[in-house]
Amino acid sequence: MKSKKLISIVIPIYNEELGIPELVKQLTKFIGGNKNYDFEIIFVEHGSHDDSFNLLQEFAKKNSQIKILQLSKNFGCDGGIAAGMQFAKGDALVIMMADLQEPIGLILEFIKKWEAGYEIVYGVVQKRAAGFLRNFSSVLFYKVINLFTKNMFPENASDFRLIDRKVYLTINQMGEQNKYLRGLIMWTGFKNIGIPFNRSKRFAGVSKANFVTVLKVALNGIFSFSYLPLRFVTGLGITITIVSFIMIFFYLYLFFIHGREAPGAATTILLILSLFGILFFILGIISEYLARIYDEVKARPSFIVKNKINL
Repeated sequence: MKSKKLISIVIPIYNEELGIPELVKQLTKFIGGNKNYDFEIIFVEHGSHDDSFNLLQEFAKKNSQIKILQLSKNFGCDGGIAAGMQFAKGDALVIMMADLQEPIGLILEFIKKWEAGYEIVYGVVQKRAAGFLRNFSSVLFYKVINLFTKNMFPENASDFRLIDRKVYLTINQMGEQNKYLRGLIMWTGFKNIGIPFNRSKRFAGVSKANFVTVLKVALNGIFSFSYLPLRFVTGLGITITIVSFIMIFFYLYLFFIHGREAPGAATTILLILSLFGILFFILGIISEYLARIYDEVKARPSFIVKNKINL
């Protein structure tokens, strides 16, 4: 008898105690209604301050399909997902969040596309139930990151996705410290397709994806997948040099031909302040890349496992 294919579902958990019972209920119902596949659910609890881990333990005692990784601290959402990938055993792996904003039933559509030959199947958000600021930041995020990465990222693609075993094993081999998984998955170049869906309101708890968090994620994506900021620095330096030489020749022309002296102290001070502002802006961009080089040189682990249950 041919064995069933195994689907791993990886879910990072950070302060989600209010939504965990409903999340487990819906996942259990989904798995029970799809007998053609075997499933494992890997919850990655990373640094929660509430009762999330204890709740997950109770569910894991009753169901061996529920597996738990507890990390020693919060390594970020991507750090949690990366940890789950390392321990997954599935023929395919589904990444989803714990807030129940994505329809769990869409996983079946992901699997169908995967069986049809697609190695990366991602959800594309058509409508969001979030407020204006959250929607605006999401739209701005994709516009900015695609501007810097030559449209590397599909518009409105979410973290909710299925990836083939060969994809996540490839990513597991990457030793980057500042992982931007959404980018790494697309960078692998495997065959991919998007499936549209509407994002619902969060079932319970408070969203961790505020404007500052989204901004940090966007900057990480830009500095991880684009050299454009450095090339901007080069271009800006060349432009300032050309303008400086033009101004020097212009003032020499005024002095020798018309006998006029260069403008006074106020102009000089403003020019110096402007150049110093540009200089520190340039140093800021370079520092972002240096910080990432520093992280890579230290080669610290992307996560530290504290506890394993059913794994």
